[in-house]
Amino acid sequence: MGSYDAYVVVTPEYNTAPPAALTNAIDYLYAEWGGKPVAYVGYGVFGVVMAVQKLRAQAGVLRMADIGPQVALSLREDFVDFADFRPRPVHTAELHRLVDELLAWARALAPLRTVPQTA
Repeated sequence: MGSYDAYVVVTPEYNTAPPAALTNAIDYLYAEWGGKPVAYVGYGVFGVVMAVQKLRAQAGVLRMADIGPQVALSLREDFVDFADFRPRPVHTAELHRLVDELLAWARALAPLRTVPQTA
């Protein structure tokens, strides 16, 4: 994970939170995240807003730059019968904005990744 310059976290939302395994994995790799941007794509009944807010708070503690754009997929509107993934066309533009901004942040934060960090 440390060799990458940016991350896209894809997460479901369970009871307004990301899965515990994801939160634990992010905490475990503390040093690898520093000085790197992160973006979020998520899915849930209400579009994963609450889970992403919790991940954004975690990102700040880990010295990650969480970017504003996110793709929030609704189980009701972007899945047929809550199982067959058929995203609405609006998400294509959202995803392009997310990737463009993520890459811009990765370039801007490059100097931070060249300085050794202490835990």
